[in-house]
Amino acid sequence: MTSIEAPKPQYAQIAALLRSRIDDGTYPAGSVLPSEPALADELRISRVTVNRAVAMLRSEGLVKVRRGAGTFVRSLPKIPRDAQRRYAARDKGTGAGQVEVTELNLRSRTDYGNIRRMQVPRPDIAKTLQIETTDDVLLRPRVLYANDEPTQIADSYLPWSIAGRSEALMHGDAGQGGSYSRLADLGYGPVRFTEDVNVRMPTDAEQRTLELEASQPVFEIWHVAFAADDTVVEVCIHVMPGHLWTLRYGWDDPIAAHGAAK
Repeated sequence: MTSIEAPKPQYAQIAALLRSRIDDGTYPAGSVLPSEPALADELRISRVTVNRAVAMLRSEGLVKVRRGAGTFVRSLPKIPRDAQRRYAARDKGTGAGQVEVTELNLRSRTDYGNIRRMQVPRPDIAKTLQIETTDDVLLRPRVLYANDEPTQIADSYLPWSIAGRSEALMHGDAGQGGSYSRLADLGYGPVRFTEDVNVRMPTDAEQRTLELEASQPVFEIWHVAFAADDTVVEVCIHVMPGHLWTLRYGWDDPIAAHGAAK
């Protein structure tokens, strides 16, 4: 049976027009959109319709409002996060996050919060680290930026029984190769990783830090690092704007590999 789709609402058509203008460079990255009154006059529609159209683009992360300055086209490109490649390349800088941003010719910056010893804050973190809820961890909280725009929150939790032996881990810049190289110096270099990815809406604090709309979802990635003896040496919780990142995971086919070995 053939179904007939209803025409798109006018605001959705205007959103599609503005989106095409962004794509073709009419409104270049980083430029300010025409004001809502100007767009309403040009397109001969109401300001309410323009406002709803722009709201769609804001939810998609294509534009961002700067209070008192206007509505700007997103200046950052999509950032590819290749789960396998990013950690293999971390020795090129102070960490995997820096490498994947600088490879796009973007300026990388990491702002560290209060690096400190603390009791493990959540039972699920303790369970993943395979420690007791009364045990201590080293918290390394940070916000990563590209061209001074926030791209992710990354809070790392390391067992204090291991991390407490490294003075370098108490500082934001842990040196070439980042914290994993310092763990390797202690004999606990990560050799295996798992990642669980969920999509959710941001908290109020995450909205402020990542400069998000309430309607913009985020990726939450639980990254777990294991040493050669299967000791869990880190849980890192990444919170990343969904519109800004492409996640890539690659693996070998175990069936094909088994057949080739015969």
